[in-house]
Amino acid sequence: MSHRPTLLIISYYFAPSPMVGAKRFSFLTREFARMGFDVHVVTNAIGESAHGREDSSLPVTGTVHRVSAPFEVPIKGNGWLQRVTNAVLRRVLAPVGMDYFWARAATRKALEVASKLPRGIVIATSPPHAALIAGTRVARRLKWPLILDYRDPWSAYDWPEWHRGWISQWFARRIEGALVRRSAARVLNTPSMRDWFEESFPQAPVEKNFVVPNGFDAVPAGLPPPVGAAIEIVHAGEIYGSRSLVPLLRAVEQLSQRHVERAIHVTTYGALPPAEWQRIRNAGLERFIDERPRIPFATLFAELQRAHVLLAVVSDHMTYSVPYKIYDYMAAGRPILALAPRDAALHELLSDSDAGRCVEPTDIDGIGQALEQILFSAAPPTRTRIDHFRWANLAQDYLNAIDAAVGTSHASTTSGPDLVARTDS
Repeated sequence: MSHRPTLLIISYYFAPSPMVGAKRFSFLTREFARMGFDVHVVTNAIGESAHGREDSSLPVTGTVHRVSAPFEVPIKGNGWLQRVTNAVLRRVLAPVGMDYFWARAATRKALEVASKLPRGIVIATSPPHAALIAGTRVARRLKWPLILDYRDPWSAYDWPEWHRGWISQWFARRIEGALVRRSAARVLNTPSMRDWFEESFPQAPVEKNFVVPNGFDAVPAGLPPPVGAAIEIVHAGEIYGSRSLVPLLRAVEQLSQRHVERAIHVTTYGALPPAEWQRIRNAGLERFIDERPRIPFATLFAELQRAHVLLAVVSDHMTYSVPYKIYDYMAAGRPILALAPRDAALHELLSDSDAGRCVEPTDIDGIGQALEQILFSAAPPTRTRIDHFRWANLAQDYLNAIDAAVGTSHASTTSGPDLVARTDS
């Protein structure tokens, strides 16, 4: 039996799942293990998804225990019975999510795993919210401290009606409130998310609410963009919803007229919807953009390192979030231009990290000024500030939440074993 501190992590997504939700704790688990924690992860079984089956770039560390839900939701099939059943389930499960039934299987597996372990801490990360439900059940049964980790908010955000109606939101708030009351600490992904959370759950002690963002691993520096070559602005991912590249392309057109010696071009690795292409053609801007298909991450990352500017776009209904691609951009080491609403969390992140500039999506003049500064006059990003977002540093930050959960303090990794003695006492 191990005498190291025990972390029992409930994460629906985990390496080598290709889902973006797998990345956070795949990397944090690796760092926790390096710090001396005995890490056990209860996660969903790997299956096919629209993003493929496995992401070999993710580290698989700790002891991983996989468990499937007792049955799949939504139910497969195109018959009328399946359609009716799925429609009913979507309405009934809207407050907790369609993965709700995984919580019971995960709870059983986690209790089985914990029965062979010394006392420790439960960390449950969401979404899906079934992980928080399972984590709370496990912590209650074991009488272990519980940390709720939010990659995205549950009910603590002003979701639009199309996302979640008021009845579902009412039930979600009460279900989540019960879990929050049982938690010892909370970790949220951005300061904006923490603000929404504290407004929604004022009874949760604010000194036990922490912000630990996502991060990146250091990588060897790539070759800089060729001197004198056309300026490439690269976007990774699809453009959808209320997002549009038309204001950016107008700014590129204006900048091209002022700097005729350099061609400026936008490349997006991901589909543009037909409506967006129509808007671009109506504006006569199609010559400034090239749409390419999605490519494997290793190949894409090389393209990111060769770009002059890396582009991110945030929609107006997810202002709390920072797209995960921002951290991939940080790792690539190229300046970032982000288009986001004024109150978006991305403004603060780019300011704190000095990784790039954030402009409102429709501010053509502001976009043009930001591009001109990045391309023709700005100093290179400050790596010391960007490097705070490396996973090794963020795992150290996470110790504050662990300390709060168990009521102890261990500022260095060498004090980890003391945690077990204190929590056992």
